Amino acid sequence: MLKKIMNEIIQNRIFSESICHWNELNGGTDSTVGVIGTLDLPNIFIVKSNKPERIAAETRFYQIYHEIPLLPKIKYVDPEYRYFIYDFIPGETSYNRKMKQELMSDLTKLMNRYYVRPEPSDDYEWVEEPKRVAHDINYSQSIIGSHLNEEDHNLVKDIHMRRVERVSPNGLYVLHGDFGVHNFLFQNGKLHGIIDPIPRLGRLLYDVLYAFCSSPDGLHYPILLSVVEQMDIEPIDTHELKEDMIVALYFRIATCLLHHPKDLNQYQNAWNEWKQLINNR
Repeated sequence: MLKKIMNEIIQNRIFSESICHWNELNGGTDSTVGVIGTLDLPNIFIVKSNKPERIAAETRFYQIYHEIPLLPKIKYVDPEYRYFIYDFIPGETSYNRKMKQELMSDLTKLMNRYYVRPEPSDDYEWVEEPKRVAHDINYSQSIIGSHLNEEDHNLVKDIHMRRVERVSPNGLYVLHGDFGVHNFLFQNGKLHGIIDPIPRLGRLLYDVLYAFCSSPDGLHYPILLSVVEQMDIEPIDTHELKEDMIVALYFRIATCLLHHPKDLNQYQNAWNEWKQLINNR
């Protein structure tokens, strides 16, 4: 599929540059990604192919937030949404795990503070819809199993039942939706780009907690509280913040077991720390 798309781009002369060189890159779970350029400059553009609905959602996200420097700039969208092309962003996803405070501060200043409400035509799903969250909790429990005890599993379910009353579908924002270090690009140790959104609607806090939990380092309450305070959103209920963190951390532990099991001990230590904070209310 990618070869066909690349040949189409080259043959149709979509760009004024003498595009003649391309390589396939490691893509996401569903997407196919390649880099395209000239013989002298092989890395000029990224070509990303996916299901049309995914391409439409992702390109819409980039159009909404086109003024955020960290995000790719779209150069071309296929009329049938088979693929789109954006400027290549240099960098690596190798995050320095001793920089959580700096990373979260940068994300807040350079990304999260610019989030906007959706337009009526933005039909992204609500990421914290109660039935969806209940399903995700049950799925996560099936993955985590005995790595946490029954009290821990019940704690998350109890928090979810309380959140049903306080988390509303009103006043939501257009979120990145997959806002983790695996989608952050770094250059010389500094945050340089953010890619691969799976756009959702939700509270600002959702993306913040997702990013915060996406690596096992620095998962401490003072760091999170300082980041949330920087966002200058609605008054902070610190106990509710801790409960939201518990749920986010629970989901991340399941992801850790599936993809990064070597990080489990650090996440379990963080879990015990946050559970103690909840119990010491």
